[in-house]
Amino acid sequence: MSRRSIDLGLEIAATALSLAYTWLYLRGVFPGCYVPAFIGSAFFALLCYRKQLFAETGLHVFYIAMAVYGALGLDGFAARSLSLTNHAVYLVVGGLLTLVLGGYLRRKTHAKLPLIDAFTTVFSVIATWLMVTYVHENWLYWIVINSVAVFLYASRKMYIGALLFIVYLAMAVDGYFIFGWF
Repeated sequence: MSRRSIDLGLEIAATALSLAYTWLYLRGVFPGCYVPAFIGSAFFALLCYRKQLFAETGLHVFYIAMAVYGALGLDGFAARSLSLTNHAVYLVVGGLLTLVLGGYLRRKTHAKLPLIDAFTTVFSVIATWLMVTYVHENWLYWIVINSVAVFLYASRKMYIGALLFIVYLAMAVDGYFIFGWF
């Protein structure tokens, strides 16, 4: 079996597991939703490393840790909201960290699309934290992140992953507005 076909199999499995996690999360299946999150993130970490998306690789390792954290339910399972001031802090800090990480990736690695890679990584860390601590506005972050991730994954010829982010985009809209599509 070729590396390409192994990668395709891993990408399909990671995509299916990641979709299962988000669907279960939207349905309020806690803590069970974190099992497919853990496994899917492990598969995506390997794939992103192979595709030289180094910040995305680190992001998926972070997702693995957050799956464990979420499964433990340390913050309970009740939705809450944050003030605009709190979100402004997240946005400013996230923007600065994006510039720092993007610059580092550009200078020190062979990363492809380092600034976009850094953006999706930094803001995905923020949005994931908001998600596992049940801040409802996490979905607004995901709407932007998933839109950018579609381009990032497609540009690296990870078309199934790009399709995943299109579905995630729809799920994020559903999650924020609670349309009940999923």
